Amino acid sequence: MDFFSDTLFALSVFVGFTFVVGFFVLMYLWARKQKGAAIVFGMLMQMILPDPKVQHTIEMVTEAKQEKSGQEDINQDDNEKGDVD
Repeated sequence: MDFFSDTLFALSVFVGFTFVVGFFVLMYLWARKQKGAAIVFGMLMQMILPDPKVQHTIEMVTEAKQEKSGQEDINQDDNEKGDVD
């Protein structure tokens, strides 16, 4: 009986792992085809799972926006100076 339960446990682990890998492959294929189910699944996982680099991401976005607005200010100043001459 012990051999049977050990074999059943090993088989269930293998089947579970195969199921998870198959599910991820299916989601990958659906995402490549831009199917709605894959997009919804991804959005749900993004909402449920925490992002460990949230603070870092927020800082990067803020810096990028500041750099972009700084570039726009410089371009706007150059255009104003060019119109006067």
